[in-house]
Amino acid sequence: MPPSITAPIRDAASAEAGALVALPRDDFDRRVWSVLGMPVDMTDIAGAASAVEAAARDGRRLSFVTPNLNWLARALRDPEARRQIVDADLSLADGAPVVAIARALGAPIGGRAAGSDVFEALRARPGFRGRRLRVFFFGGRDGAAEAAAAALSADKGGFEPAGFLNPGHGDVASMSDEATLAAINAANADFLVVALGAAKGQDWIDRNQAKLAAPVIAHLGAVVDFTGGSIRRAPAIWRKLGLEWAWRIREEPALWRRYRADAASFLTIGLPRLLPQMLGPRRAQTPAGAALENRADAVVVRLSGDLFEPDLEPVRQAFRAAAGSGRAIRLNFAAVNHFDGAFLGLVLMLEKHAIRRGVALATEALTAAQARRFARNAMVYRQEPAETDAALAMEAS
Repeated sequence: MPPSITAPIRDAASAEAGALVALPRDDFDRRVWSVLGMPVDMTDIAGAASAVEAAARDGRRLSFVTPNLNWLARALRDPEARRQIVDADLSLADGAPVVAIARALGAPIGGRAAGSDVFEALRARPGFRGRRLRVFFFGGRDGAAEAAAAALSADKGGFEPAGFLNPGHGDVASMSDEATLAAINAANADFLVVALGAAKGQDWIDRNQAKLAAPVIAHLGAVVDFTGGSIRRAPAIWRKLGLEWAWRIREEPALWRRYRADAASFLTIGLPRLLPQMLGPRRAQTPAGAALENRADAVVVRLSGDLFEPDLEPVRQAFRAAAGSGRAIRLNFAAVNHFDGAFLGLVLMLEKHAIRRGVALATEALTAAQARRFARNAMVYRQEPAETDAALAMEAS
């Protein structure tokens, strides 16, 4: 079943007006955009904090990621890294470059929703149901997790420490033994904060989350250092100006090598994919449509019109039904004019559920330009020949 989320949330469009809207009921209700093939939810810090709190309160699994330029660079190079982001229940724009790229693509994103800010928003809240959220720190540099747990114990905010464990410097397999997982589960945490380095940490979560009892899991490496006080976070003005990366280099000079490599990857791989997508129409001229057709070998979603936000409700409903069918899925583009990143975000959610159910996702009747748009988002699906009316009639007979 898709994750069910029912608590209030502020989305990027309503945050400024202060209006509360409902959190998504499932992945197809998420307001998610494709940012070069990486899903990013159009929510803010308050909305993300509400999602985490609701999941912890209900004991419902919520694995979230906080992609920055490093995550994007890895996703562009490594299909497995991209899959891990697609597979998450919530994807927050942590880095200022990700926000800038999303805006360049037309996404209505209000700003960063950094993992550190979400953590601090929850930390500042009072506890619910007479108790505070229990946080377990896994990983971090020597002494950092212990210091972070002590800080939560001292400040009496919305969090309390459930425990901490530093597994050392082994590989993912050695950190995934039964004794380690049992120790984490015995802590009865609401929120498991992993700090093993972004790539290794997400690999560890991907490998073990089905065996972990904590409902909320995320890799938030810097949170351990910031909470424990081993590294100072950038002042608010630096963050507001999008310069937290510069402050991080000041605090940890060795980071400049990683930032340089990430920038180089984006310039050589990401920018050529981004620039062509900044062109073309941004508003619908014809209404979006979607209809289901059952064939012998697949469920076909016949799409039509201009598939742009906010006119995607027919697509959401059709994708939800197709995902729930348990059958192979084909997306037919014969009557589609144009589409935006919000539509591609919904396709990413369909891809997520197709992978989880072990069914094929394919396209048919894509134009060359549409196929290039998919490829620039690292969304390369099998292209099937479109069924002709004669072939369908013969099949029906």
